[in-house]
Amino acid sequence: MTEPDRYRRLFGEVALEHGVVDSHQLYEALTIQERLRNEEKPVPLLGQVLVELGHLTPEQLQHLIEVIYPVEKDGDNQGPAIGEQMAGSEES
Repeated sequence: MTEPDRYRRLFGEVALEHGVVDSHQLYEALTIQERLRNEEKPVPLLGQVLVELGHLTPEQLQHLIEVIYPVEKDGDNQGPAIGEQMAGSEES
Protein backbone atom coordinates (compact mmCIF):
# COMPACT_ATOMS: atom_id res chain seq x y z
CA MET A 1 0.00 0.00 0.00
CA THR A 2 1.63 3.23 -1.15
CA GLU A 3 -0.76 5.77 0.37
CA PRO A 4 -1.91 5.75 4.02
CA ASP A 5 -5.61 5.16 4.50
CA ARG A 6 -6.72 8.65 5.53
CA TYR A 7 -10.22 7.42 6.36
CA ARG A 8 -9.09 5.28 9.29
CA ARG A 9 -8.65 8.10 11.81
CA LEU A 10 -10.86 7.78 14.85
CA PHE A 11 -13.29 10.61 15.52
CA GLY A 12 -12.33 10.86 19.19
CA GLU A 13 -8.63 11.13 18.41
CA VAL A 14 -9.23 13.94 15.93
CA ALA A 15 -11.51 15.77 18.38
CA LEU A 16 -8.78 15.57 21.03
CA GLU A 17 -6.07 16.69 18.58
CA HIS A 18 -8.14 19.74 17.63
CA GLY A 19 -8.77 20.59 21.27
CA VAL A 20 -12.56 20.69 20.98
CA VAL A 21 -13.04 18.07 23.70
CA ASP A 22 -10.92 16.87 26.58
CA SER A 23 -10.25 13.30 27.64
CA HIS A 24 -12.94 13.38 30.35
CA GLN A 25 -15.62 14.50 27.89
CA LEU A 26 -14.54 11.87 25.39
CA TYR A 27 -14.59 9.17 28.08
CA GLU A 28 -18.09 10.24 29.14
CA ALA A 29 -19.39 9.91 25.58
CA LEU A 30 -17.67 6.56 25.02
CA THR A 31 -19.10 5.28 28.30
CA ILE A 32 -22.61 6.23 27.16
CA GLN A 33 -22.07 4.40 23.87
CA GLU A 34 -20.85 1.32 25.72
CA ARG A 35 -23.81 1.38 28.11
CA LEU A 36 -26.27 1.59 25.22
CA ARG A 37 -24.45 -1.22 23.40
CA ASN A 38 -24.66 -3.41 26.52
CA GLU A 39 -28.38 -2.65 26.79
CA GLU A 40 -28.72 -3.66 23.13
CA LYS A 41 -30.12 -0.24 22.27
CA PRO A 42 -29.26 1.80 19.18
CA VAL A 43 -25.88 3.48 19.62
CA PRO A 44 -25.53 6.96 18.13
CA LEU A 45 -22.26 8.01 16.55
CA LEU A 46 -19.70 9.48 18.92
CA GLY A 47 -20.01 12.98 17.46
CA GLN A 48 -23.76 12.96 18.01
CA VAL A 49 -23.32 11.87 21.63
CA LEU A 50 -20.82 14.68 22.19
CA VAL A 51 -23.27 17.22 20.69
CA GLU A 52 -26.14 15.88 22.80
CA LEU A 53 -23.97 16.21 25.93
CA GLY A 54 -23.15 19.80 24.99
CA HIS A 55 -19.44 19.08 24.60
CA LEU A 56 -19.46 19.90 20.87
CA THR A 57 -21.47 22.34 18.81
CA PRO A 58 -22.99 21.15 15.53
CA GLU A 59 -20.50 23.44 13.77
CA GLN A 60 -17.55 21.81 15.53
CA LEU A 61 -18.94 18.40 14.62
CA GLN A 62 -19.19 19.42 10.96
CA HIS A 63 -15.63 20.76 11.00
CA LEU A 64 -14.27 17.51 12.44
CA ILE A 65 -16.15 15.47 9.84
CA GLU A 66 -14.59 17.64 7.11
CA VAL A 67 -11.13 17.08 8.62
CA ILE A 68 -11.59 13.31 8.70
CA TYR A 69 -13.36 13.04 5.34
CA PRO A 70 -12.07 15.94 3.23
CA VAL A 71 -14.00 16.79 0.09
CA GLU A 72 -11.66 16.94 -2.86
CA LYS A 73 -11.90 20.02 -5.05
CA ASP A 74 -12.35 19.83 -8.83
CA GLY A 75 -9.14 18.68 -10.46
CA ASP A 76 -7.74 17.28 -7.19
CA ASN A 77 -9.52 13.96 -7.28
CA GLN A 78 -7.59 10.82 -8.09
CA GLY A 79 -10.47 8.61 -9.16
CA PRO A 80 -13.98 8.74 -10.53
CA ALA A 81 -16.48 11.01 -8.83
CA ILE A 82 -19.30 9.43 -6.90
CA GLY A 83 -21.76 7.99 -9.38
CA GLU A 84 -19.35 8.00 -12.34
CA GLN A 85 -18.42 4.35 -11.99
CA MET A 86 -21.30 1.92 -12.21
CA ALA A 87 -21.52 -0.82 -9.63
CA GLY A 88 -20.05 -4.00 -11.02
CA SER A 89 -18.10 -2.29 -13.80
CA GLU A 90 -14.42 -2.98 -14.13
CA GLU A 91 -11.66 -0.44 -14.54
CA SER A 92 -9.40 -0.85 -17.57
